[in-house]
Amino acid sequence: MRMNSRGMIAMLGSVVFAVVFSLTAFAQAPASQAPTAQAPPAAAARAQKPESATGELKSVDAQKMTLTLANGQTFQYTSSTKVTGAQGGVAGLASASGREVTIDYETKGADRIAMMITISAEKK
Repeated sequence: MRMNSRGMIAMLGSVVFAVVFSLTAFAQAPASQAPTAQAPPAAAARAQKPESATGELKSVDAQKMTLTLANGQTFQYTSSTKVTGAQGGVAGLASASGREVTIDYETKGADRIAMMITISAEKK
């Protein structure tokens, strides 16, 4: 009986070791091998690729936080949108109507979100 107990304990010890080793290996697996619910990297790169538009600033709607170019393109902006060439940052957009602007934006669904707006110098 004593021999069976030692054999049984050795067997259980081996099983526990194998389980612990397997769990440790799984926990250290690279993230690329772990199943995720995120979009594939190629799709994420397409969604994050910034685009650019240039044109005359036609109007700014501060309530909706949108701006429209003379060619009809409309862009949304946020409080974190970087604005250069106008005093007051985003608040300064309203006084820039009629000026040439370059908008770096990302497309998210049907929306064009302005990441950076550069307002050209006034013509003299």
